[in-house]
Amino acid sequence: MGATTTTQKPSLAQLQTDPLRNFKFQVMIHLANSTLDSSKRSNQLGFMSVSGLSITTDVVVYRQGGMNTTTQKMPGQSDFAPITLSRGLICGDSDIYAWLKQLFMVMQGTGGNDGSYNFRATMDIFLLDHPVTTSSVTYKAGWRVYNCWPTSIAFGDLDSGANGVELQQITLAHEGWDFKIASKYGPGSGISLP
Repeated sequence: MGATTTTQKPSLAQLQTDPLRNFKFQVMIHLANSTLDSSKRSNQLGFMSVSGLSITTDVVVYRQGGMNTTTQKMPGQSDFAPITLSRGLICGDSDIYAWLKQLFMVMQGTGGNDGSYNFRATMDIFLLDHPVTTSSVTYKAGWRVYNCWPTSIAFGDLDSGANGVELQQITLAHEGWDFKIASKYGPGSGISLP
């Protein structure tokens, strides 16, 4: 058998084959029937990180009596990991805490909610095109997260010897997400979520 050869080039990299950058993204949280001011029910929020966009499917192991030298593996229940969002703490910005307080009103029945308010939200996360060669930026990938709600809010440590910013983190439980990605590179190709 003859030797297999290939033509070697200085670089195989092209702009069309570069992976999408993970540092240019946008988060929008849509709260329907909320106790929040109507101007704050659909917010484009600036977060510095988003983590937890994953799904895991359990493995159900099955073994028959007549064929028990190996196991058969079947898909079981799927579960979506909680999503954690982080951003700096900014004066006058209390939307996230107000969302958590809305959850308390619904769960504790402390008044102010006649049952029509829903603490669950739809969240859109868009990965933006980079480098940008036009005045508008195209969405290259996106996740629509369904029925999310805050399970925890945490603030960063306070340290008089540190040289940093105060951070807040919100962790969201949800019931799954849809994902879309653009079919090709370039400003003319993008996505929109349903």
